[in-house]
Amino acid sequence: MKKSITKCENYLIGQCLKSWYDLATDEQILLGKQWYTDAQEYAKYLSMKYNIELYICATVISCLSPNNKWERNKIDAENVIKAWIAGIPPESIKVCTYNANKVKAFLALDGQLISEKSPKTHAFAMNVGLNSSDHITIDKWHLRACMFTPDDGIKECVESCTIVQYRRVEKITAQLAQELNLKGYELQAIIWVTIKNNWGR
Repeated sequence: MKKSITKCENYLIGQCLKSWYDLATDEQILLGKQWYTDAQEYAKYLSMKYNIELYICATVISCLSPNNKWERNKIDAENVIKAWIAGIPPESIKVCTYNANKVKAFLALDGQLISEKSPKTHAFAMNVGLNSSDHITIDKWHLRACMFTPDDGIKECVESCTIVQYRRVEKITAQLAQELNLKGYELQAIIWVTIKNNWGR
């Protein structure tokens, strides 16, 4: 059975996350701190180039992010914005994520923003568009880091969670980030870089 976040106590989650931070090299810490700055700058670029509100550009990026590599995510976001401006419908362009997410990106440009009931993509948009350190993007890598220490090696676990579980992990991560004098999204990015490198993925 895959390990679930429901089996982990708050203290253990915090200890697992701290162990991944402690493993991070100076370079990984620097990369993690820089990651969201770069994403925020790209959202600003789109906002200025196409005269679209910054948070809406970040929302488009976020909608197109699931299972999408960052460099492709950026290309897709700009292509969607250009298509929307030109009046081209969603079905007429291709992106490297799910079609439902592509439709959500077009809807965001129409003013239908991400609901808090979609906590991961909502948090990502808040991190990138509003520089919010109160929201943390909890993806499958962060969930893995919540349940295993570096000494455990590569293990199978659930890769999604309920909204209640999400808020629990978000709060624990935010508390740890405060202790480390980091923004929540900076800690999340540092852990993301470190665990991916450690697991070779």
